[in-house]
Amino acid sequence: MLNPKTALFFLAFLPQFVDAARGGVWSQVLVLGLTFIALGLVSDSLYALAAGSVANLLRRRRSVVRYVSGGVYMTLGVVASLAKRN
Repeated sequence: MLNPKTALFFLAFLPQFVDAARGGVWSQVLVLGLTFIALGLVSDSLYALAAGSVANLLRRRRSVVRYVSGGVYMTLGVVASLAKRN
């Protein structure tokens, strides 16, 4: 709430969707802001639940994670060594 960049974003973005002929401007801005907050809460909650599920899966299979991460690092090393310089 105290982030000035967020406040500027809302001040620049939300008025585009407000129609003064349809009623109170502040009530429309409030509804749009609350809708944005609700959508953000739902999407962030889904990301957190998905990350928790993936974390539990990775905890159970530590050896697989170790081999996959090692393979990724080896592949990145090979690609970096074969890359052409400008």
